[in-house]
Amino acid sequence: MARRFKKVDGGHGHHGGAWKVAYADFVTAMMALFMVLWLLASTDQQSRKEISNYFRTGLMPQVDLATKGSPQTSAVFIGAAVPAPPPVRIEGADAGRGKDDKNGSGGTDERLATAQDLVKRLQRFAAVDGELKEVMRNVRVEVTNDGILIEAVDEGKGLLFDSASSRLNEPLARFLRTLGPALATLGKPIEIHGHTDARPFMQGARTSNWDLSYQRASAALEILEAAGVADSQVTGVFARGASQLYLPKSPLAPQNRRLSVLIKIAKNGDTKLAAAERGAGK
Repeated sequence: MARRFKKVDGGHGHHGGAWKVAYADFVTAMMALFMVLWLLASTDQQSRKEISNYFRTGLMPQVDLATKGSPQTSAVFIGAAVPAPPPVRIEGADAGRGKDDKNGSGGTDERLATAQDLVKRLQRFAAVDGELKEVMRNVRVEVTNDGILIEAVDEGKGLLFDSASSRLNEPLARFLRTLGPALATLGKPIEIHGHTDARPFMQGARTSNWDLSYQRASAALEILEAAGVADSQVTGVFARGASQLYLPKSPLAPQNRRLSVLIKIAKNGDTKLAAAERGAGK
């Protein structure tokens, strides 16, 4: 007996719109991929770091992102609009008095001699350590009324800090590990100050320039203590935020991001600081 089969059109039924969702996801992923490839091709390393910091911290980029071959548009980075940090040297009004000054402010001789010895020691290490030599270009040593001020000044190249990051980069950490034993040998009281530029964090951010400057100073303290600085030597760790700018006329300049170590050396007649010096080595 022969059987007859009836063909029914549309036997697969209605599939719905699930394929459209999958296709939309695929197109979105491809758009994201091409966006990343475009950013990699059209920006330099510094610009990519700024983008990364923005999505990680919420801090606005430091300059307008520039494509390859285009000139920088921010006044902060045009030519010599902002001077680069000076090389390691001894500065200050007292520095030129010399070791034979008997009528000066008192205590100048010791501060100047100590600063000179410290610079020579650091330069000896830098002569055989390329990475330390590089970061020493960002260090200045100044003789002040309070003692010897050592500052590591950023240049926006990520040598010392990443923007909005409390982590000290390896070149700066290496410098502090070299400085620590010298500070321990001196046995003088020290202060550590953290500074930032004036760029504000986005509204609603859980951190601020005050927090960031303290975190950097605290990280420096940890390295110095591991390098031999006694806890009794440290008389203070200070967050300065953007309150003491290195370049007041350029508050957003990277040079404002810096780390300061003040070696406190008493002037003649300063009995309070002299007493602190005696207690620092205990």
